Formats: sequence, C-alpha cells, structure tokens
Amino acid sequence: MGVTLRIADVAVLRRIPVNVEPGETYREIGIRSFGRGIFHKEPVTGASLGTKRVFEIHPGDLVLSNIFAWEGAVGLAGDAESGMIGSHRFMTYVVDPEVADANYLRHYFLSDRGLEQIRRASPGSAGRNRTLGIEAFQSLKVELPPVEEQREVAKRLDHVNSCAAAVRTLCEQAEKLGAAAPASLAQRHDLSESEKQALGWKQVRLSDVMSVSRIECRVATDRKYPNVGILSFGRGLFEKPPIDGSSTAATTLYQIRSRQFIYSRLFAFEGAYAAVAKQFDNYFVSNEFPTFNVDDAVLDAEFLAAYFRSQDVWEELARSSHGLGSRRQRVHPEAVLELKVWIPSMHVQRRVVENLNRLGNALGRRQHLLGVLGALESAALNRMISAPTRTN
Repeated sequence: MGVTLRIADVAVLRRIPVNVEPGETYREIGIRSFGRGIFHKEPVTGASLGTKRVFEIHPGDLVLSNIFAWEGAVGLAGDAESGMIGSHRFMTYVVDPEVADANYLRHYFLSDRGLEQIRRASPGSAGRNRTLGIEAFQSLKVELPPVEEQREVAKRLDHVNSCAAAVRTLCEQAEKLGAAAPASLAQRHDLSESEKQALGWKQVRLSDVMSVSRIECRVATDRKYPNVGILSFGRGLFEKPPIDGSSTAATTLYQIRSRQFIYSRLFAFEGAYAAVAKQFDNYFVSNEFPTFNVDDAVLDAEFLAAYFRSQDVWEELARSSHGLGSRRQRVHPEAVLELKVWIPSMHVQRRVVENLNRLGNALGRRQHLLGVLGALESAALNRMISAPTRTN
C-alpha cells in the first residue's frame, strides 16, 4: 500500500558552500536534459571560478537543474561525483532512505507523470525563463509504494536503461564503422601498390575515364525545376525544394543524369562529392555543381563516390582550390580530372558497391531501431512508475 507525500517530507535540500581557493583545482558537474544524467566538466582553477557560488556534491544526492528540470535534467550523484562541485543552479537533495529511494525519485521525475509535475512547478516560457523554485519543488506530492518496492522498480529500470545504452553504443560504433567503410573498401590502404597490381588494380587519371557533362537548360518562367543538394562528408544527394523559374535569378540550369559523378564546388573542401542516384535522374542544379559522365566499362560512379569519402582526397583537391577563406574556396573540375586513383576490376568495384549498399540499408534501419528503443524505455518507465507492484 503506497502513501502520498510531499518532497519536503522525504528529502532535505543540502547545499554546502565551497570556499574556493584560487590555486586549487575543481571539477564541476553538469546535467544533460532528457534523462541523460550527470556529466563532468573539464577541471578548472579556483581563480577561473572567481566569485561564482559553488557547492559540494555527494554520492547519493538527488540533483536537479533548476533551469532545465522541466526537460528532464535530473540526475543521481554516484561515487564518480565524489569531491565534485555544482553551481547554484543545481538543487541537491538528501533523501530519507526509510521513506523513499533517491534512484526511484530520479526515475519518477523522468516519467511523464513526474515531468508534468515539474513543468507545472516551473513557471515561465522556455529555457532559462522556466525555473523550478525550491519551495515549488518541495511542495510537489509523490505517490510512493513501500521503499523496498521502490528499490526493486529502480533496479529494473536501471537494467532497462543499461541494456538500451549498450544497444546505443553498438549503434554508434556501427555508424563510425559505416562511415569509414566506403573509403576503406575503395582505397584499400592496407595493400601496397605492387599488391594492388598483382590483384588486377590499375592507376588511372580521372580525365581518362570521365568527362565533364553540361546539359544546359534555359530557365522558363512558367516552369518548376526539381532540385538537389549534396550532403557533406560523402553522404550523398538530397532533394531540395524545386527551383521556381518565375522567381530564380538564374537564367541557365544544368540537368543531371543517373550514374553521373557530381560535387559542390563550394563545399568540396568538406567532402560534398556523390554519385547521382536513380531517383535524381533529370533533376537540375546550378553551375556550382559540376557533373561528369563516367566510362562505366572502366569505372563505377558509386565506387568513385566511395573513394571520395576519404578526407585525404578532399585535402589533396583543396590545395588546388581558389578563393579567400574555407567557404569561399572552389575546387574546379580540372583539379578533379587531374587526380590519379587506383581502381580494381569492374567486378570488384560492383561487389564493393553492392556490399556498401547492404551496409547502408542496415545502417538506415538503425534509426528505426533507436526510435523503437526510446519508445520501449519510455513505456517501461511510465508503466513501472504508474503500477510498480503489478509489473513483472
């Protein structure tokens, strides 16, 4: 049988001021929003803290950011936070273990029910104007099951969070490997030039296997032109709003075709190179997007796009760029065509492209997985907080 108590009945605000010494080193905490917990800031000297008011943090403290509690900036200090400090923006509470479990309260205030209470107690519009006051927080009423049940619920929710964190870590590692895979498979830096030759690779100048393509189209005022942009870091093309012939200042646009190679002269310095996918066949771009026809008997445009995922390639081409400042530099088509690359047989190129497409599809499902994972965490939290004794 649970009881309903005010926070003031189960927890005491503890703020122990720190007498800052200029020559000493201190480590502050911060709290991430959306239940992502406490993090550690870089060490600072007392001199750099100046007159800033800071307070001791102790393991077991329930810690809330008074300006971001409304969006889940709630944490529980552990052994890792021993000896650290927090600014006056943090409310630190010592929970009576005979009545409540601090970890359960942390989960409670991250649930829909708890967040709604905090938001009602945090007047203002948003951001730093929405502040949780001490008295308002301490007046909140919480329905608490017996403390042993609280600990069991918190333990189960910690396990859910731990499993979810492990999956997220694997997804992050997969994303990093996925980002490195295209250039690695296309360039094979693990092979020497003689080893590449033995495997049938050959070095070619790009001007020998592709040429600039300029399919000009005079802009008509009564027409809209489907348009694309190029994501940096070799992440491909994306659809932009159509260019309205009646409002654009451009008099000429350039049509692109599938399996062409394309790049942005303005953003080549950060890897805006791509192959034109089928869905963008017959789209249009400005003069800032040079396009090339590729001899598909020798070179696969998607394989070349994978080769251009390497930062080494961008930097080599950037050295030939013109302009003042990185975002004014333009890589000209002549520089791209002068580049020498090692390429394997078409059979190997196509196999690399097929494998990269499979990898891309798998990584695309990662976002869906993360969305499902977040929904499961939220459902478990809200279910177990609302009915702890009946959740098995």
